[in-house]
Amino acid sequence: MKYRNIKRNGKRRVIPISEKQSYSRARKVSSRELQDDLRVGIRHPGSLVDLGYHIKEPVQKQHAALDKAVQKYGRKKTLEKLADLYRLDYHRPELKAGIVSSIKYVSGGKRND
Repeated sequence: MKYRNIKRNGKRRVIPISEKQSYSRARKVSSRELQDDLRVGIRHPGSLVDLGYHIKEPVQKQHAALDKAVQKYGRKKTLEKLADLYRLDYHRPELKAGIVSSIKYVSGGKRND
């Protein structure tokens, strides 16, 4: 073991030098988070487009297409599809705002980012 001399407040002490311990600061990831991170992009591209949904369409057409999507895929899957679109267009505010309004419509006014 190695030692060092320290002088503090007029007193001299001999202190052992401790070895640096490597601490793992990695956070444990749940299987759901891992599955979410491994998935890249949209699983079934065009599934909302086939029902008539486009971000730049008028609100009435969007709502009609989203109603069809909720009937076909269910509310949860439709929200997942919109969340994927939200992630893709996160840094494009003009598109992101349209997706947010669609998410609010499908979720019944509730939005959980």
